[in-house]
Amino acid sequence: MPHRRALPRNVSDVLLWLLAADVADAHPPRPDRPGHCANLRCVDEVYPCPPARDAQRARQAATRPTLIARGRARVTAPVAALATRFTGWFRPTRPIPPSSPRSMPSPRAA
Repeated sequence: MPHRRALPRNVSDVLLWLLAADVADAHPPRPDRPGHCANLRCVDEVYPCPPARDAQRARQAATRPTLIARGRARVTAPVAALATRFTGWFRPTRPIPPSSPRSMPSPRAA
């Protein structure tokens, strides 16, 4: 069964977005009185009526926010400069004395 309408790419909750779109379509403004709702359940309600406002909020809740940063961060320092700057960080600067051998525990007799 094909979908009723095309979904935007940023929709995270498909069912909520489709329900909100259906409610918003069912509550349009009246053509002869633009400040009022055309749905019979909302007679003499000012547009946007409460269901239309709730549908707008649900549609916003069903979409995820747009991400601002995309891609990878770029390193501004040249690689050669970093290589010389951090040389020797992970090597000991003074000799480490050899440690005494640890005695191994003997297995216990059962």
